[in-house]
Amino acid sequence: MKLTTLKVVPVKPSIARGKHAASQSKYYSPLAKGHESPAARTSQNDDHRRSQRVLLRVPAHVHVALQGKTESFDVTTLSVNHQGALMMMDRSLPLDTRLVLENARTRERVACKVVRNARETADGFQVPVEFDSPAPTFWGIAFPPADWRPEDS
Repeated sequence: MKLTTLKVVPVKPSIARGKHAASQSKYYSPLAKGHESPAARTSQNDDHRRSQRVLLRVPAHVHVALQGKTESFDVTTLSVNHQGALMMMDRSLPLDTRLVLENARTRERVACKVVRNARETADGFQVPVEFDSPAPTFWGIAFPPADWRPEDS
């Protein structure tokens, strides 16, 4: 598939500040025990996020050209947002690798790239990807508004 054939409607990114969205709403699926994602850790860059991450497992397919050969991999997301996802894969992909991510439920495809080095865990590799253009409807969920905050326990 050529990346130029993908159609992604650009939208104005929102700015989310503060804590990450937790799995406390009916829209989110919590991560299974034993899995840690960047959304579960605090960061100095939290105030610079363009949209909130949502902990959500979505089955997907990655289509990528590696060493001149097109390959496809089944993946599962750990967290998603308007700009991309953190995916769990059986293998690592190099930084800046161009790929096409396909939502297995909707068959919608979006062009993206690997934005940081993968992190190896006991379950595989956590690979962060960013869409070429924001795609707020790609995951098929309603994201919380930018000013949403979880209730303090």
